[in-house]
Amino acid sequence: MLTRAFGVLVVLIVCTGVAETTALVMQHRVVDELSTRVQPLQLANADLRSVLADGQRGLRGYLLTGDGELLASYGAARTDFEQVAATLRKLSRDDEKDAVARQLAKAGHWWALAERQRTAPPRSSAAAGFVAQGKPLFQAFHSENQAFDAALAARAADLRERSATLGVVTTAVVVALTVLAAITAVLAAVQTARKITRPLARIISVIGRRRSGELDIRADATAGPVEIRAVAQAINEMAEVGDRIRAAEKDSARLRAEVRQLGYRIRAHLWVGDALTEAVRGLAEIFHADHVLVRMAPGQTDVPPLVSLRDEHAGGVLEELAGCDASWLGSGDVWTTDEQAAAGQAAPPEPERRAWAAVGDGTVLTAAVSVGDERLGALTLIRDGGPAWTPADVRLVEAVAADLGRGVHHARLFEREQHLVARLKELDTAKKDFMSTVSHELRTPLTSIAGYLELLLDADAGELAPPQRKMLEVIGRNTRRLRELIEDILILSKIESGSFRASRRPVDLTELAESAVAGMAPAAAKGEVELRSEVDRSLELTADPDQLDRVLTNLLSNAVKFTPARGTVTLVVRREADEIHVSVSDTGMGIPSGEQQGLFSRFFRASNAVHRAIPGTGLGLAIVHKIVENHGGHISVQSVEGSGTTVTIRLPAG
Repeated sequence: MLTRAFGVLVVLIVCTGVAETTALVMQHRVVDELSTRVQPLQLANADLRSVLADGQRGLRGYLLTGDGELLASYGAARTDFEQVAATLRKLSRDDEKDAVARQLAKAGHWWALAERQRTAPPRSSAAAGFVAQGKPLFQAFHSENQAFDAALAARAADLRERSATLGVVTTAVVVALTVLAAITAVLAAVQTARKITRPLARIISVIGRRRSGELDIRADATAGPVEIRAVAQAINEMAEVGDRIRAAEKDSARLRAEVRQLGYRIRAHLWVGDALTEAVRGLAEIFHADHVLVRMAPGQTDVPPLVSLRDEHAGGVLEELAGCDASWLGSGDVWTTDEQAAAGQAAPPEPERRAWAAVGDGTVLTAAVSVGDERLGALTLIRDGGPAWTPADVRLVEAVAADLGRGVHHARLFEREQHLVARLKELDTAKKDFMSTVSHELRTPLTSIAGYLELLLDADAGELAPPQRKMLEVIGRNTRRLRELIEDILILSKIESGSFRASRRPVDLTELAESAVAGMAPAAAKGEVELRSEVDRSLELTADPDQLDRVLTNLLSNAVKFTPARGTVTLVVRREADEIHVSVSDTGMGIPSGEQQGLFSRFFRASNAVHRAIPGTGLGLAIVHKIVENHGGHISVQSVEGSGTTVTIRLPAG
């Protein structure tokens, strides 16, 4: 009977081993399915969504701003789309191909419309219409993409649940078989039962504690009969497999997050050298690479040709590799030492292989750094005797290389822009110096001309005939106009150089306004323009009287000049609360509505004034605007073409 009981016990143990083996095989399949297909497919699906989003942002930004850099970003996304789509098709199985095809078809609809959008003029109504049409297409793609992503997530969750269920079922089977074996052993002999049940109880305790969340606990595989030790070992192996799955998932998520952050840091740099250095350091840290080298393609301007970790390209172990030509890599290519070249695929030349060997016998990963179809250089990572590069590593390094390409491209554009800005500033400074110098040099001879002209008009050099006097008066008027122009240019030069300051003291604005009206009265009478004034009494404020006089004179002069005969110019000066309001209104030609935004720009002249050949420099209002700003005031204009203009100034009372 004892022999029969032991026979039954042996059968039960064999069954337990078979169950464990079956569970391990099934669990291995589940893990393989999860790590080699489902998770890469999730990553590819996310890449597809990111690429289409980049394309949408680049194209929309180009259509709204006309910035060619954003159109280049759209082109890069268009190129990346084909690669990601191919990866999706390759990884999807038969029951997933329809979902992949649907979202790629909807993406294709959006790309087709996007190509039409790309030809539309930026900031046009056609561009706006295309943006409205593209939104539902993009949303349709996004819905399909999210649905497929949800299906993949459900598949991954199902695989994990199957793994967990398999562990529970296996555990239950082991427990059941063990209990039967214990009963058989009790029937065979109390002594034998004691040898089996005690270690088995400990195993059951381990199983229960693992189920309660103590995942670090392991069964004792050294106590009890051989069969019990085998069960404990199987449970420990299942625990190790579960730990590896969890660790792999955690590590994969960590790597993806770190790569995303590295991409953000690379693209955040505005200088090419900083972007390359950030990429080299980040790749070494994330992927545990012992050597990292970036080689830029020949002919790249404003870009360091070589950047390496610890500057090993300069007299270090990477010196030979730094001298190798990386043109064998095409845009978007990637190569690892464990990979065989496919038919028609470029392979590293012999000098490149020798340079790798000179570094050591570690594994090498080289990826092209490109933007769109332009190859900017190559990125090489080497591990000294470390693990081989996994497909996930390759995909993540490709993503970093793409981010680096975009970062280098944008940083290079920024640096060129900075050079251009610096050059423009130099030209602007030279222009200001020229204006100031010329104005000073012109003022001296003009003073002499004006003096001799005054002597001639006073008949100090003899009596003048009426025609001669008339010609001298014309010369005098043009001399005054030229002197006023030079004064305006000098003031504008001071404004641009920052040396234009107001010398403030208590001022009665009433007196200034009446004086300005009196001074403008002859010109108004000559032009048959009625000049009116409504000025309150005792309007005191702290200001520069000369500058305020220039403001009033310029505004009244402009109003009289642009008002036809029998028109009216009105000056109103009054106090309102803690402000003094000054307004000059006329019934003149007005300013076209489309040109009013440039009214206070230097050298601005309205088109209707130019067409009527009304003289002027376009500097007066620019100077008025600056003087009002210096006094803490505000100036505004209301004008209707053909009906007149009103300029209003608000100054703080004091």
